[in-house]
Amino acid sequence: MTVLKLLENVKVKCRNGVPDAEIKGIAYDSRAVEKDFLFVAVKGFSVDGHDYIEDAVNRGAAAVIAEHAVEITGAGQSAIQNRAALIEVPDSREALALISAAFYGHPSRRLSLIGITGTNGKTTTSFITKNIIDAGGEKTGLLGTIRYMTGDRTTAAFNTTPESLDLQSYLSEMVYNKVQYAVLEVSSHALALKRVEGCFFKVAAFTNFSQDHLDFHGTMDEYFRTKSKLFSCLDTGGTAVLNIDDPVIGPLAKKLDCNVITCGIDKGAMIRAENISEQGAENREHGNSLPYGLSFDVRTPEGGFTVSSGLIGRFNVYNILMSVGIAYALGIGEDVIQQGIRNTMPVEGRFEKIDEGRDFLCIVDYAHTDDALRKLIEEARSVSRGRVITVFGCGGDRDRTKRPLMGAAASELSDFVVVTSDNPRSEDPLLIMEEIVPGMKRNNYTLIPDREEAIMQAVSMAREGDIVLVAGKGHEDYQEIKGVRRHFSDREILRKAILKRSAISN
Repeated sequence: MTVLKLLENVKVKCRNGVPDAEIKGIAYDSRAVEKDFLFVAVKGFSVDGHDYIEDAVNRGAAAVIAEHAVEITGAGQSAIQNRAALIEVPDSREALALISAAFYGHPSRRLSLIGITGTNGKTTTSFITKNIIDAGGEKTGLLGTIRYMTGDRTTAAFNTTPESLDLQSYLSEMVYNKVQYAVLEVSSHALALKRVEGCFFKVAAFTNFSQDHLDFHGTMDEYFRTKSKLFSCLDTGGTAVLNIDDPVIGPLAKKLDCNVITCGIDKGAMIRAENISEQGAENREHGNSLPYGLSFDVRTPEGGFTVSSGLIGRFNVYNILMSVGIAYALGIGEDVIQQGIRNTMPVEGRFEKIDEGRDFLCIVDYAHTDDALRKLIEEARSVSRGRVITVFGCGGDRDRTKRPLMGAAASELSDFVVVTSDNPRSEDPLLIMEEIVPGMKRNNYTLIPDREEAIMQAVSMAREGDIVLVAGKGHEDYQEIKGVRRHFSDREILRKAILKRSAISN
Protein backbone atom coordinates (compact mmCIF):
# COMPACT_ATOMS: atom_id res chain seq x y z
CA MET A 1 0.00 0.00 0.00
CA THR A 2 1.34 3.46 -0.88
CA VAL A 3 1.91 6.37 1.47
CA LEU A 4 -0.79 8.45 -0.19
CA LYS A 5 -3.31 5.63 0.13
CA LEU A 6 -2.51 5.24 3.83
CA LEU A 7 -2.93 8.98 4.36
CA GLU A 8 -6.41 9.22 2.81
CA ASN A 9 -8.18 9.76 6.17
CA VAL A 10 -5.31 11.49 7.99
CA LYS A 11 -5.01 15.23 8.56
CA VAL A 12 -1.70 16.39 7.07
CA LYS A 13 0.02 19.72 7.80
CA CYS A 14 2.78 19.46 5.21
CA ARG A 15 4.72 16.88 3.25
CA ASN A 16 8.31 16.89 2.02
CA GLY A 17 10.36 14.36 0.10
CA VAL A 18 9.64 11.92 -2.71
CA PRO A 19 6.11 11.92 -4.20
CA ASP A 20 5.01 8.48 -3.02
CA ALA A 21 6.34 5.12 -1.88
CA GLU A 22 5.12 1.56 -1.45
CA ILE A 23 4.98 0.73 2.25
CA LYS A 24 5.76 -2.81 3.43
CA GLY A 25 5.28 -2.29 7.15
CA ILE A 26 4.68 0.25 9.93
CA ALA A 27 6.65 0.87 13.13
CA TYR A 28 6.48 3.30 16.05
CA ASP A 29 9.77 1.97 17.49
CA SER A 30 12.74 2.83 15.28
CA ARG A 31 14.40 -0.47 16.21
CA ALA A 32 11.60 -2.32 14.41
CA VAL A 33 12.04 -0.37 11.16
CA GLU A 34 13.02 -2.31 8.05
CA LYS A 35 13.49 -1.29 4.42
CA ASP A 36 10.42 0.48 2.98
CA PHE A 37 8.68 0.83 6.35
CA LEU A 38 6.66 3.82 7.48
CA PHE A 39 7.92 5.16 10.81
CA VAL A 40 5.49 7.08 13.02
CA ALA A 41 7.19 9.30 15.61
CA VAL A 42 5.08 9.23 18.78
CA LYS A 43 5.86 11.11 21.96
CA GLY A 44 5.68 8.64 24.85
CA PHE A 45 5.81 9.05 28.62
CA SER A 46 9.59 8.68 28.84
CA VAL A 47 10.81 8.55 25.23
CA ASP A 48 9.99 10.78 22.25
CA GLY A 49 9.94 9.02 18.90
CA HIS A 50 10.92 12.27 17.20
CA ASP A 51 14.40 11.79 18.67
CA TYR A 52 14.74 8.57 16.66
CA ILE A 53 13.64 9.72 13.22
CA GLU A 54 17.21 9.75 11.93
CA ASP A 55 17.71 6.20 13.20
CA ALA A 56 14.52 5.09 11.45
CA VAL A 57 15.60 6.68 8.17
CA ASN A 58 19.03 5.11 8.41
CA ARG A 59 17.36 1.73 8.89
CA GLY A 60 15.47 2.12 5.62
CA ALA A 61 12.23 3.95 6.41
CA ALA A 62 10.56 5.05 3.17
CA ALA A 63 8.40 7.61 4.97
CA VAL A 64 8.20 9.30 8.36
CA ILE A 65 5.15 10.70 10.16
CA ALA A 66 5.94 13.40 12.73
CA GLU A 67 4.20 16.21 14.61
CA HIS A 68 6.96 18.73 14.00
CA ALA A 69 10.06 19.27 11.90
CA VAL A 70 13.29 17.78 13.20
CA GLU A 71 16.90 18.43 12.34
CA ILE A 72 18.45 15.50 10.51
CA THR A 73 22.12 15.37 9.60
CA GLY A 74 24.52 13.07 7.75
CA ALA A 75 23.20 10.03 5.91
CA GLY A 76 19.72 10.56 7.32
CA GLN A 77 19.48 14.01 5.74
CA SER A 78 20.47 12.61 2.36
CA ALA A 79 17.93 9.81 2.66
CA ILE A 80 15.11 12.23 3.51
CA GLN A 81 16.01 14.40 0.52
CA ASN A 82 16.41 11.57 -1.99
CA ARG A 83 14.22 8.67 -0.91
CA ALA A 84 12.09 9.11 2.23
CA ALA A 85 8.97 11.24 2.58
CA LEU A 86 8.61 13.37 5.72
CA ILE A 87 4.97 14.10 6.59
CA GLU A 88 3.92 16.46 9.37
CA VAL A 89 0.59 15.84 11.09
CA PRO A 90 -1.14 17.60 14.00
CA ASP A 91 -1.47 14.35 16.00
CA SER A 92 0.87 11.44 15.32
CA ARG A 93 -1.00 9.08 17.68
CA GLU A 94 -4.21 9.61 15.74
CA ALA A 95 -2.30 9.22 12.50
CA LEU A 96 -0.74 5.95 13.71
CA ALA A 97 -4.17 4.54 14.54
CA LEU A 98 -5.79 5.54 11.24
CA ILE A 99 -2.81 4.46 9.13
CA SER A 100 -2.62 1.12 10.95
CA ALA A 101 -6.33 0.46 10.36
CA ALA A 102 -5.90 1.24 6.66
CA PHE A 103 -2.73 -0.86 6.34
CA TYR A 104 -4.50 -3.93 7.75
CA GLY A 105 -7.63 -3.39 5.66
CA HIS A 106 -9.90 -2.03 8.41
CA PRO A 107 -10.36 -5.39 10.18
CA SER A 108 -12.88 -4.03 12.70
CA ARG A 109 -15.35 -3.63 9.81
CA ARG A 110 -15.08 -7.37 9.17
CA LEU A 111 -15.72 -8.28 12.80
CA SER A 112 -18.52 -7.65 15.25
CA LEU A 113 -16.41 -5.57 17.63
CA ILE A 114 -17.50 -5.23 21.26
CA GLY A 115 -15.79 -2.63 23.46
CA ILE A 116 -16.00 -2.72 27.26
CA THR A 117 -14.81 0.18 29.41
CA GLY A 118 -15.23 1.06 33.08
CA THR A 119 -13.12 1.50 36.19
CA ASN A 120 -13.73 -2.06 37.39
CA GLY A 121 -15.29 -5.21 35.98
CA LYS A 122 -13.96 -5.01 32.42
CA THR A 123 -12.06 -8.28 32.52
CA THR A 124 -14.78 -10.45 34.06
CA THR A 125 -17.44 -8.90 31.81
CA SER A 126 -15.29 -9.55 28.75
CA PHE A 127 -14.82 -13.23 29.64
CA ILE A 128 -18.53 -13.75 30.34
CA THR A 129 -19.37 -12.07 27.03
CA LYS A 130 -16.90 -14.26 25.15
CA ASN A 131 -18.32 -17.39 26.75
CA ILE A 132 -21.87 -16.41 25.79
CA ILE A 133 -20.90 -15.86 22.16
CA ASP A 134 -18.86 -19.08 22.13
CA ALA A 135 -21.88 -20.97 23.47
CA GLY A 136 -23.75 -19.97 20.32
CA GLY A 137 -21.14 -21.70 18.17
CA GLU A 138 -19.44 -18.53 16.97
CA LYS A 139 -15.68 -18.02 17.00
CA THR A 140 -14.69 -15.21 19.35
CA GLY A 141 -11.47 -13.30 19.96
CA LEU A 142 -10.57 -11.35 23.09
CA LEU A 143 -8.04 -8.64 23.89
CA GLY A 144 -7.79 -7.58 27.52
CA THR A 145 -5.90 -7.25 30.76
CA ILE A 146 -5.00 -10.91 31.20
CA ARG A 147 -4.50 -12.26 27.69
CA TYR A 148 -4.91 -11.74 23.96
CA MET A 149 -6.89 -14.48 22.15
CA THR A 150 -6.98 -14.18 18.37
CA GLY A 151 -8.80 -17.37 17.45
CA ASP A 152 -5.94 -19.83 17.05
CA ARG A 153 -3.34 -18.18 19.29
CA THR A 154 -3.26 -16.99 22.90
CA THR A 155 -0.56 -14.74 24.35
CA ALA A 156 -0.08 -12.95 27.66
CA ALA A 157 -1.25 -9.34 27.63
CA PHE A 158 1.14 -6.42 28.06
CA ASN A 159 -1.44 -3.60 28.14
CA THR A 160 -5.18 -3.81 28.76
CA THR A 161 -5.61 -2.33 25.27
CA PRO A 162 -2.70 -2.77 22.83
CA GLU A 163 -1.09 0.17 21.03
CA SER A 164 -3.07 1.01 17.88
CA LEU A 165 -0.66 -0.66 15.43
CA ASP A 166 -0.58 -3.85 17.50
CA LEU A 167 -4.34 -3.70 18.02
CA GLN A 168 -5.03 -3.59 14.27
CA SER A 169 -2.56 -6.44 13.75
CA TYR A 170 -4.39 -8.59 16.31
CA LEU A 171 -7.77 -7.76 14.76
CA SER A 172 -6.39 -8.63 11.33
CA GLU A 173 -5.16 -11.95 12.72
CA MET A 174 -8.67 -12.62 14.01
CA VAL A 175 -10.12 -11.98 10.55
CA TYR A 176 -7.55 -14.37 9.04
CA ASN A 177 -8.52 -16.99 11.65
CA LYS A 178 -12.19 -16.61 10.69
CA VAL A 179 -13.20 -15.06 14.01
CA GLN A 180 -16.67 -13.48 13.85
CA TYR A 181 -16.73 -11.53 17.13
CA ALA A 182 -14.00 -9.65 18.99
CA VAL A 183 -14.32 -8.56 22.63
CA LEU A 184 -12.01 -5.68 23.53
CA GLU A 185 -11.30 -4.20 26.96
CA VAL A 186 -10.88 -0.47 26.36
CA SER A 187 -8.91 1.41 29.02
CA SER A 188 -9.12 5.15 29.61
CA HIS A 189 -5.45 5.39 28.59
CA ALA A 190 -6.29 3.74 25.28
CA LEU A 191 -9.06 6.24 24.64
CA ALA A 192 -6.94 9.24 25.63
CA LEU A 193 -4.02 8.01 23.52
CA LYS A 194 -6.32 7.26 20.57
CA ARG A 195 -5.44 3.59 20.33
CA VAL A 196 -8.96 2.68 19.19
CA GLU A 197 -9.28 5.40 16.54
CA GLY A 198 -10.14 3.66 13.29
CA CYS A 199 -12.10 0.94 15.11
CA PHE A 200 -15.82 0.57 14.51
CA PHE A 201 -17.68 -0.97 17.45
CA LYS A 202 -20.99 -2.76 17.16
CA VAL A 203 -21.50 -2.59 20.94
CA ALA A 204 -19.86 -0.34 23.55
CA ALA A 205 -20.42 -1.05 27.26
CA PHE A 206 -19.65 1.07 30.35
CA THR A 207 -19.52 -1.09 33.50
CA ASN A 208 -19.04 1.42 36.33
CA PHE A 209 -17.15 4.58 37.25
CA SER A 210 -15.06 5.49 40.30
CA GLN A 211 -11.74 7.19 41.02
CA ASP A 212 -8.59 5.95 39.32
CA HIS A 213 -5.81 7.22 37.04
CA LEU A 214 -6.01 10.85 38.18
CA ASP A 215 -2.23 10.98 37.78
CA PHE A 216 -2.95 10.75 34.05
CA HIS A 217 -6.34 12.42 33.57
CA GLY A 218 -6.04 15.15 36.21
CA THR A 219 -9.69 15.36 37.25
CA MET A 220 -12.66 13.04 37.60
CA ASP A 221 -14.54 15.07 34.98
CA GLU A 222 -11.76 14.54 32.45
CA TYR A 223 -11.51 10.86 33.37
CA PHE A 224 -15.25 10.45 32.72
CA ARG A 225 -15.13 12.40 29.46
CA THR A 226 -12.31 10.17 28.29
CA LYS A 227 -14.17 6.98 29.19
CA SER A 228 -17.26 8.26 27.39
CA LYS A 229 -15.30 8.72 24.16
CA LEU A 230 -15.81 5.01 23.51
CA PHE A 231 -19.36 5.77 22.35
CA SER A 232 -18.06 8.06 19.61
CA CYS A 233 -16.41 4.94 18.14
CA LEU A 234 -19.74 3.15 17.67
CA ASP A 235 -20.49 2.19 14.08
CA THR A 236 -23.75 3.26 12.45
CA GLY A 237 -26.56 1.39 14.19
CA GLY A 238 -24.32 0.50 17.14
CA THR A 239 -25.56 0.06 20.69
CA ALA A 240 -24.42 1.43 24.05
CA VAL A 241 -24.87 -0.81 27.10
CA LEU A 242 -24.92 1.13 30.38
CA ASN A 243 -24.97 0.31 34.10
CA ILE A 244 -27.88 2.58 34.97
CA ASP A 245 -27.38 2.04 38.71
CA ASP A 246 -24.09 3.93 38.53
CA PRO A 247 -24.97 7.57 39.37
CA VAL A 248 -22.42 8.95 36.92
CA ILE A 249 -23.09 6.59 34.01
CA GLY A 250 -26.90 6.49 34.33
CA PRO A 251 -27.56 9.98 32.89
CA LEU A 252 -25.77 8.99 29.67
CA ALA A 253 -28.82 6.93 28.74
CA LYS A 254 -30.69 10.13 27.80
CA LYS A 255 -27.71 11.92 26.28
CA LEU A 256 -26.27 9.42 23.82
CA ASP A 257 -27.38 9.62 20.20
CA CYS A 258 -27.44 5.87 19.59
CA ASN A 259 -29.30 2.73 20.58
CA VAL A 260 -29.09 2.30 24.37
CA ILE A 261 -29.62 -0.74 26.57
CA THR A 262 -29.63 -0.14 30.33
CA CYS A 263 -28.72 -2.74 32.95
CA GLY A 264 -29.17 -2.67 36.71
CA ILE A 265 -30.61 -3.97 39.95
CA ASP A 266 -31.95 -0.95 41.80
CA LYS A 267 -33.63 1.06 39.03
CA GLY A 268 -35.95 0.56 36.09
CA ALA A 269 -33.38 -0.93 33.74
CA MET A 270 -34.19 -2.71 30.48
CA ILE A 271 -32.07 -5.65 31.62
CA ARG A 272 -32.41 -6.12 35.36
CA ALA A 273 -31.74 -8.71 38.05
CA GLU A 274 -34.36 -9.92 40.50
CA ASN A 275 -34.49 -12.60 43.19
CA ILE A 276 -30.73 -12.75 43.61
CA SER A 277 -29.50 -15.69 45.66
CA GLU A 278 -26.10 -17.13 46.43
CA GLN A 279 -26.08 -20.84 45.75
CA GLY A 280 -24.59 -23.03 48.44
CA ALA A 281 -24.46 -20.26 51.04
CA GLU A 282 -26.00 -22.71 53.48
CA ASN A 283 -23.01 -25.05 53.15
CA ARG A 284 -20.46 -24.11 55.78
CA GLU A 285 -16.93 -24.43 54.45
CA HIS A 286 -14.07 -24.18 56.96
CA GLY A 287 -16.34 -22.21 59.27
CA ASN A 288 -17.38 -19.74 56.56
CA SER A 289 -20.50 -19.58 54.40
CA LEU A 290 -18.67 -19.00 51.12
CA PRO A 291 -21.21 -19.63 48.33
CA TYR A 292 -20.26 -21.54 45.23
CA GLY A 293 -22.27 -19.44 42.82
CA LEU A 294 -25.08 -17.04 41.99
CA SER A 295 -28.60 -17.48 40.73
CA PHE A 296 -31.05 -14.76 39.75
CA ASP A 297 -33.86 -13.89 37.39
CA VAL A 298 -33.12 -11.64 34.43
CA ARG A 299 -35.95 -9.41 33.24
CA THR A 300 -35.88 -8.11 29.66
CA PRO A 301 -38.39 -6.20 27.51
CA GLU A 302 -39.41 -9.57 26.02
CA GLY A 303 -39.85 -11.44 29.31
CA GLY A 304 -37.30 -13.13 31.48
CA PHE A 305 -35.22 -16.17 32.35
CA THR A 306 -33.06 -17.48 35.17
CA VAL A 307 -29.27 -17.59 35.13
CA SER A 308 -26.88 -19.59 37.29
CA SER A 309 -23.17 -18.88 37.57
CA GLY A 310 -20.08 -20.10 39.38
CA LEU A 311 -19.21 -16.46 40.07
CA ILE A 312 -20.03 -14.94 43.46
CA GLY A 313 -20.62 -11.45 44.83
CA ARG A 314 -22.98 -8.58 44.06
CA PHE A 315 -20.33 -7.00 41.82
CA ASN A 316 -20.51 -10.09 39.62
CA VAL A 317 -24.28 -9.71 39.31
CA TYR A 318 -23.51 -6.44 37.53
CA ASN A 319 -20.80 -8.05 35.39
CA ILE A 320 -23.26 -10.75 34.33
CA LEU A 321 -26.00 -8.18 33.63
CA MET A 322 -23.66 -6.15 31.43
CA SER A 323 -22.80 -9.29 29.46
CA VAL A 324 -26.49 -10.11 29.09
CA GLY A 325 -27.06 -6.56 27.82
CA ILE A 326 -24.29 -6.99 25.26
CA ALA A 327 -25.72 -10.34 24.18
CA TYR A 328 -29.18 -8.79 23.92
CA ALA A 329 -27.75 -6.07 21.66
CA LEU A 330 -26.23 -8.78 19.46
CA GLY A 331 -29.54 -10.64 19.18
CA ILE A 332 -28.34 -13.73 21.05
CA GLY A 333 -31.09 -15.97 22.42
CA GLU A 334 -31.72 -16.62 26.10
CA ASP A 335 -30.78 -20.33 25.93
CA VAL A 336 -27.34 -19.42 24.61
CA ILE A 337 -26.98 -16.64 27.20
CA GLN A 338 -27.83 -19.07 30.00
CA GLN A 339 -25.34 -21.65 28.72
CA GLY A 340 -22.54 -19.11 28.31
CA ILE A 341 -23.01 -17.84 31.86
CA ARG A 342 -23.04 -21.41 33.21
CA ASN A 343 -19.80 -22.06 31.33
CA THR A 344 -18.01 -19.10 32.93
CA MET A 345 -15.58 -20.03 35.66
CA PRO A 346 -14.05 -17.46 38.02
CA VAL A 347 -11.39 -15.43 36.23
CA GLU A 348 -7.91 -15.82 37.66
CA GLY A 349 -7.10 -13.18 40.23
CA ARG A 350 -10.72 -12.06 40.56
CA PHE A 351 -12.07 -13.13 43.97
CA GLU A 352 -10.04 -16.30 43.49
CA LYS A 353 -10.00 -18.74 46.39
CA ILE A 354 -6.65 -20.28 47.32
CA ASP A 355 -7.62 -23.48 49.09
CA GLU A 356 -5.10 -25.72 50.81
CA GLY A 357 -7.57 -27.35 53.16
CA ARG A 358 -7.19 -25.03 56.14
CA ASP A 359 -9.95 -23.83 58.48
CA PHE A 360 -9.67 -20.28 57.12
CA LEU A 361 -10.05 -18.91 53.60
CA CYS A 362 -7.58 -17.01 51.42
CA ILE A 363 -8.72 -14.86 48.50
CA VAL A 364 -6.67 -13.13 45.78
CA ASP A 365 -8.23 -10.20 43.96
CA TYR A 366 -7.16 -7.50 41.49
CA ALA A 367 -8.92 -4.70 43.43
CA HIS A 368 -6.69 -1.63 43.07
CA THR A 369 -9.12 1.26 43.56
CA ASP A 370 -10.88 2.30 46.75
CA ASP A 371 -14.27 1.41 45.26
CA ALA A 372 -13.14 -2.07 44.22
CA LEU A 373 -11.41 -2.63 47.57
CA ARG A 374 -14.57 -1.65 49.47
CA LYS A 375 -16.71 -4.03 47.43
CA LEU A 376 -14.16 -6.81 47.87
CA ILE A 377 -13.97 -6.46 51.65
CA GLU A 378 -17.75 -6.07 51.97
CA GLU A 379 -18.24 -9.30 50.02
CA ALA A 380 -15.70 -11.11 52.21
CA ARG A 381 -17.34 -9.77 55.36
CA SER A 382 -20.77 -10.94 54.20
CA VAL A 383 -19.59 -14.57 54.07
CA SER A 384 -16.99 -14.62 56.86
CA ARG A 385 -17.82 -16.04 60.27
CA GLY A 386 -14.55 -14.73 61.63
CA ARG A 387 -12.30 -11.78 60.92
CA VAL A 388 -11.30 -10.23 57.60
CA ILE A 389 -7.55 -9.63 57.31
CA THR A 390 -6.59 -7.52 54.29
CA VAL A 391 -3.18 -7.24 52.62
CA PHE A 392 -2.81 -4.46 50.06
CA GLY A 393 -0.56 -1.72 48.70
CA CYS A 394 -0.71 0.98 46.02
CA GLY A 395 1.18 1.06 42.74
CA GLY A 396 4.02 3.50 42.27
CA ASP A 397 4.01 6.18 39.55
CA ARG A 398 0.21 6.06 39.54
CA ASP A 399 -2.67 8.08 41.01
CA ARG A 400 -1.40 9.22 44.42
CA THR A 401 -4.73 10.72 45.50
CA LYS A 402 -6.36 7.29 45.81
CA ARG A 403 -3.78 6.04 48.33
CA PRO A 404 -5.41 7.45 51.50
CA LEU A 405 -8.83 6.51 50.08
CA MET A 406 -7.75 2.89 49.78
CA GLY A 407 -6.29 3.08 53.27
CA ALA A 408 -9.62 4.36 54.57
CA ALA A 409 -11.56 1.57 52.86
CA ALA A 410 -9.25 -1.14 54.18
CA SER A 411 -9.08 0.17 57.75
CA GLU A 412 -12.79 0.90 58.02
CA LEU A 413 -14.03 -2.45 56.73
CA SER A 414 -11.30 -4.92 57.74
CA ASP A 415 -10.57 -6.28 61.19
CA PHE A 416 -6.85 -6.00 60.52
CA VAL A 417 -4.80 -4.61 57.63
CA VAL A 418 -1.26 -5.35 56.49
CA VAL A 419 -0.11 -2.44 54.33
CA THR A 420 2.64 -3.47 51.92
CA SER A 421 4.12 -2.87 48.46
CA ASP A 422 2.27 -3.39 45.20
CA ASN A 423 4.34 -2.50 42.13
CA PRO A 424 6.39 0.41 43.52
CA ARG A 425 8.03 1.00 40.13
CA SER A 426 10.36 4.00 40.49
CA GLU A 427 8.99 5.11 43.87
CA ASP A 428 10.19 4.27 47.38
CA PRO A 429 7.73 1.70 48.82
CA LEU A 430 7.98 3.28 52.28
CA LEU A 431 6.92 6.67 50.92
CA ILE A 432 3.94 5.09 49.15
CA MET A 433 2.89 3.45 52.40
CA GLU A 434 3.24 6.77 54.22
CA GLU A 435 0.66 8.23 51.80
CA ILE A 436 -1.76 5.36 52.49
CA VAL A 437 -1.67 5.65 56.29
CA PRO A 438 -3.40 9.09 56.68
CA GLY A 439 -6.64 7.52 55.47
CA MET A 440 -6.55 4.83 58.14
CA LYS A 441 -8.55 6.15 61.09
CA ARG A 442 -8.40 2.99 63.17
CA ASN A 443 -5.30 1.57 64.82
CA ASN A 444 -5.81 -1.83 63.18
CA TYR A 445 -2.88 -2.08 60.80
CA THR A 446 0.80 -2.79 60.46
CA LEU A 447 3.31 -1.81 57.76
CA ILE A 448 5.43 -4.50 56.10
CA PRO A 449 7.12 -3.28 52.87
CA ASP A 450 8.13 -6.75 51.66
CA ARG A 451 4.99 -8.17 50.01
CA GLU A 452 5.91 -11.82 50.56
CA GLU A 453 6.61 -11.16 54.23
CA ALA A 454 3.31 -9.26 54.49
CA ILE A 455 1.34 -12.19 53.06
CA MET A 456 3.17 -14.60 55.36
CA GLN A 457 2.29 -12.42 58.36
CA ALA A 458 -1.40 -12.24 57.42
CA VAL A 459 -1.66 -16.01 57.00
CA SER A 460 0.14 -16.62 60.30
CA MET A 461 -2.50 -14.47 62.05
CA ALA A 462 -5.52 -16.28 60.59
CA ARG A 463 -7.78 -18.26 62.89
CA GLU A 464 -10.65 -20.62 62.18
CA GLY A 465 -13.36 -18.83 60.19
CA ASP A 466 -11.16 -15.91 59.13
CA ILE A 467 -10.71 -14.69 55.56
CA VAL A 468 -7.35 -13.41 54.35
CA LEU A 469 -7.68 -11.03 51.38
CA VAL A 470 -4.65 -10.24 49.25
CA ALA A 471 -5.62 -7.36 46.98
CA GLY A 472 -4.14 -5.33 44.16
CA LYS A 473 -2.23 -7.65 41.84
CA GLY A 474 -4.66 -10.46 41.11
CA HIS A 475 -3.47 -12.49 38.12
CA GLU A 476 -0.14 -10.67 37.79
CA ASP A 477 2.95 -12.86 38.05
CA TYR A 478 5.51 -10.11 38.56
CA GLN A 479 6.43 -7.23 40.82
CA GLU A 480 7.99 -4.14 39.25
CA ILE A 481 10.72 -2.46 41.31
CA LYS A 482 13.04 0.24 39.94
CA GLY A 483 12.23 -0.62 36.33
CA VAL A 484 12.82 -4.36 36.77
CA ARG A 485 10.03 -6.94 36.71
CA ARG A 486 10.81 -9.96 38.86
CA HIS A 487 8.63 -13.03 39.17
CA PHE A 488 6.07 -12.63 41.93
CA SER A 489 2.65 -14.25 42.25
CA ASP A 490 0.27 -13.54 45.13
CA ARG A 491 -1.33 -16.92 44.47
CA GLU A 492 1.97 -18.77 44.73
CA ILE A 493 3.03 -16.89 47.86
CA LEU A 494 -0.33 -17.54 49.53
CA ARG A 495 -0.04 -21.27 48.90
CA LYS A 496 3.52 -21.20 50.21
CA ALA A 497 2.38 -19.34 53.34
CA ILE A 498 -0.49 -21.75 54.00
CA LEU A 499 1.72 -24.81 53.56
CA LYS A 500 4.41 -23.29 55.77
CA ARG A 501 1.85 -22.70 58.50
CA SER A 502 0.55 -26.26 58.10
CA ALA A 503 4.08 -27.63 58.46
CA ILE A 504 4.62 -25.60 61.64
CA SER A 505 1.27 -26.74 63.04
CA ASN A 506 2.14 -30.37 62.40
